[in-house]
Amino acid sequence: MTDKLKLMIVDDEMEVLNALKRLFRKDFEVESFSDPEAAAQQLSESTYSVIISDMKMPKMSGAELLSKAFDVCPDTPRILLTGYSDIDSTAMAINQGKINNYVSKPWSNDELKNVVLQASEQFQLKQSVMRLENELQLKNELLRKQNQDLESKVQARTQSLSKLNDKLKSANNRQRSLFYDVIEMINLIIEDTTGGGEGHVKRVASHCRTLAAAMGLEKNQVTQVYLAGLMHEIGKVSLSDTLAKSIENELSRAELVEKQTHAVKGAEILQTVPHLKAIGTAVKHQYERFDGSGVPDHLIGTNIPIASRILTIVNEFDKLVLGRISEQKLSQQQAIDYLKQESKTYFDPEIVNAYIKLLSSDTLLEQHNIDLCLGVNMLEPGMHLSQDLLNKQGAVVLTQGTEITPTLIEKLKSYEKEWRYIFNVFVH
Repeated sequence: MTDKLKLMIVDDEMEVLNALKRLFRKDFEVESFSDPEAAAQQLSESTYSVIISDMKMPKMSGAELLSKAFDVCPDTPRILLTGYSDIDSTAMAINQGKINNYVSKPWSNDELKNVVLQASEQFQLKQSVMRLENELQLKNELLRKQNQDLESKVQARTQSLSKLNDKLKSANNRQRSLFYDVIEMINLIIEDTTGGGEGHVKRVASHCRTLAAAMGLEKNQVTQVYLAGLMHEIGKVSLSDTLAKSIENELSRAELVEKQTHAVKGAEILQTVPHLKAIGTAVKHQYERFDGSGVPDHLIGTNIPIASRILTIVNEFDKLVLGRISEQKLSQQQAIDYLKQESKTYFDPEIVNAYIKLLSSDTLLEQHNIDLCLGVNMLEPGMHLSQDLLNKQGAVVLTQGTEITPTLIEKLKSYEKEWRYIFNVFVH
């Protein structure tokens, strides 16, 4: 028995097969074939993490074999070995065989090994997402059995998962990379679990990335902070629906601690993928406090990872203006005042100052893919609503996509004065 993933290698030259077997036998359970027809037949019998095939072979070309592989196991990455003289055939293989990558002969062992290992990691990531979907489906079935009154909710969840699959297929059709396809699907799973349709996850991630860049962090750190923002709520799939969608100030201390365990669960999910370990660490410590009173490890000050310290501040700000902490939504200025008040106690004061400076600058406004929460006095003509604007009674005043005009600004100011109500306007 072996825990190694399977690797299929197909080449009609035994010397090439033996060389490739020696190169990969430490990392994979290698199955080699000199006959492409035999390899094609084996595709339906075993699951492979990667398939490597030579281009020119008798009976069947590498392009034909990899095309058959796509029909049988579309999730398995397919890599073509090709000579310089095969460049026209290689172009055809990319279209017909739907290969993921190709490597020219003679190859560099290090280059080929790196390509194969990256493809294997992509395969494992896709499998992890599929297992996560299965877990969600099992959870839905358990809820249905426990309470028949939840049948409509289960149907809504099933429909939601169907939409997720549709979005993933659409993303594949647009030739987006697998990694970002998976992230998009996970974001939708998180929104479905938390009941949040306010763009919270993407907004937090975008603000985190911009803040990290403004602070002068290195490019890889900026990317880690951004991905931590995208993934910071992934562990909420382990919570009950009631707890995941609850207002934090309405929970008992024990319930709040239980809700915050989603950070540890999220870290466990992310750290199963080697390249996501650092991101998992940032997600795990998002509830640490600067004075050491946080969870799960009571880290103090700069012992808290900088990605976690950034995520904590941006996430807290967005939850305050959305009304996730208290049922009453805070204005942008009220949320800023709270960050200042808890600086040094809960939050890193230097990062708080950097974020407040960023919120008051034009940097976020200049980036049209980033939502920004503004008070009515800060609105400018030409901005567009990134989500529906609700009045004090919860009715829609303006719909998503509406362009801000001078007349609209004056009407909103009049409403605030008459009803003593503060609008939080999300624009881009």
